[in-house]
Amino acid sequence: MIWIWLTLAACAAIIIALIQYNYLFSRARDKRKPWFAVLRAITVFSILVLFISPKFESTSYQTLKPQLVVMVDNSISIEQLGMSDALNTDVLNIKNDSELNKKFEVLFYNFDASVTPSDSLSFNGKSTDISKAISEPQELYRDRNKSIVLLTDGNQTVGKSYQYEKLDRKTHLYPIVYGDTTNYPDLKINQLNVNRFSYLKNEYPVEVFLSYSGTDDVSTTFKIEEGNTTLHQESVRFNSAQKSAVLNFNLTSNSVGLHKMVAQVETLPQEKNTSNNKRDFAVEVIDQQSKILLLTTTIHPDIAAIKNAIESNQQRKLTIKNINDPVDINEFNMVILYGYNSAFAKANSTIKTLNKNTWIVLGTKPDISFLNRNNEAFQIENYPQFDDVQPIVNEAYPNFNLESFNFDGYPPVQSPFGQITASTTLQPLMFKQIGNVKTQQPLWFTYDLGTTRHAVFAGSGLWRWRTQNYLDSKDFRNFDELINSQIQYLSSNKKRDRLSIDYKTFYYENDRILISAQYLNDNYEFKDDGILNIQLTNADTKEHIIRPLVISNYNYLVDLSGLPAGSYEFLITASNEKLTRSGNFNILEFDIENQFVNANYQGLQTIATDNNLFFPRQIQELKEVLLKDSLMQDVERQEVSYQSLIDWKLLMGIILTLLAIEWFLRKYNGLI
Repeated sequence: MIWIWLTLAACAAIIIALIQYNYLFSRARDKRKPWFAVLRAITVFSILVLFISPKFESTSYQTLKPQLVVMVDNSISIEQLGMSDALNTDVLNIKNDSELNKKFEVLFYNFDASVTPSDSLSFNGKSTDISKAISEPQELYRDRNKSIVLLTDGNQTVGKSYQYEKLDRKTHLYPIVYGDTTNYPDLKINQLNVNRFSYLKNEYPVEVFLSYSGTDDVSTTFKIEEGNTTLHQESVRFNSAQKSAVLNFNLTSNSVGLHKMVAQVETLPQEKNTSNNKRDFAVEVIDQQSKILLLTTTIHPDIAAIKNAIESNQQRKLTIKNINDPVDINEFNMVILYGYNSAFAKANSTIKTLNKNTWIVLGTKPDISFLNRNNEAFQIENYPQFDDVQPIVNEAYPNFNLESFNFDGYPPVQSPFGQITASTTLQPLMFKQIGNVKTQQPLWFTYDLGTTRHAVFAGSGLWRWRTQNYLDSKDFRNFDELINSQIQYLSSNKKRDRLSIDYKTFYYENDRILISAQYLNDNYEFKDDGILNIQLTNADTKEHIIRPLVISNYNYLVDLSGLPAGSYEFLITASNEKLTRSGNFNILEFDIENQFVNANYQGLQTIATDNNLFFPRQIQELKEVLLKDSLMQDVERQEVSYQSLIDWKLLMGIILTLLAIEWFLRKYNGLI
């Protein structure tokens, strides 16, 4: 096909040259013209060749060896089961086996909570995700025939269950099990559920899941202690038929502060692993509950949504009153005004006198004229129409962090048509989106007025968002946490600081430990060029650590994950300014990798190809299976490539040279 195009290009070039130099239509003959016509024909042909860009096809064949992907468990449990030496020996045997390396492309990876290229084995991974060790090689080498050799104890602590991982048609899996496969009697605290917070003199529930692996009838004692004080104790019986128990009881909050406790079940004489018989936990006791008043003139689903969201936090209680009911507003930390209209005149006057913080939810039939007359911060154009609007979260909102809240695709709410004009600084939590048009008009905003704080939701339909939240995630967390962040902000009149910090009072060892700080300039705007450092001190060992905080979505963050259990004090400083913030937290012991006494060979058996399960020092047996595996054969791959027949840079040079020669000759012969 390419030769046809080149022939046509040559004919076209000759015809163009003959026409341009009058060889087709003129009888006059000039002895110089043939040379010019030849030059012009070559030039035109070269230009046409440049556009045609002729290529030729090249076919090559490549032989691909099958891949042997060796995934090595690098978690603490291998060391604790006493199998690190055996596993290291087997890895070296695979690496040094010349027959395997000749037959296969051998690749080594380590895994714990994540998968990394193998360098060396440290056995310090604090959690194990075997499902990733199975799925990631399939994703990474999806077009290659491969066998995954999985060296592990089969005990998974994070991620989805590996027993439900699917193997594609190009993958076989051969596990090698490390650890004692003998079943020993073992008592274990599987899970302990308790709230992080409680109120002073209140009872809080505790739920404990116990399990027993054994066949004999046993009786044991479960108890919870704080220091030398026993807070709860009860007897538990197990047998071959009753291998689990769920304990439910209440403890009482007797004093304010952080209470560190230990739940433990008495060990059996034959138990090998006793570390899983106890669990540290903590509860922070708070001495005050926020009391919130909601005044309304109507009944609406929004009110139920607000109440359920607020009371999902046990630190808060919402009281709902009709605007005509007698109530002492001074008893409450803040007031929510739902369906704002002239009926709120008396309550509005009392709220201003008492300097209470408020949250106005306009509702379905707000009195915009009354609203405009009774606030100094903003005005809304008074139109009878309403818009269906969707929320756009303002990630730059300064008063609390909105980056974790997602309201994309949420159903619209109704909001007054008129635009909002401000006479003070408004801080929007959300803007309006009308159809596909994103606006800068606030839908939900806050503002400060003197010593008080206020929020306004300019519409109705919050119940739709809470319902959508449940449809999306089977819980109400996204909506409830946003409402509670708003309430937390409005429940306090504390002066805003230029440097503020956010952290928890205690963490578990396997938690991700994040401390965030917000750093503002003199105008209380986010300062993105700050240098913040944290100085951390272990209260027990007095060891000091200094780390920088990095910017992440209008916050400064430091990740302290991996610290050992203990009590810590910290100081965050802003360089070049005398701004500091201090705090302290506790890390409670919880080594999830130390909860196993033997290997889970049954789980690995279910995913092994053709039930081929291997044990330590059976590399020779594994090699025999791999060499006979029909999938693990060489594959010949055809590769087709296309290469250009011309060098376009050289051809461009030739074209320019031909044009220059033709111009010079024409000039020399007086034809220009």
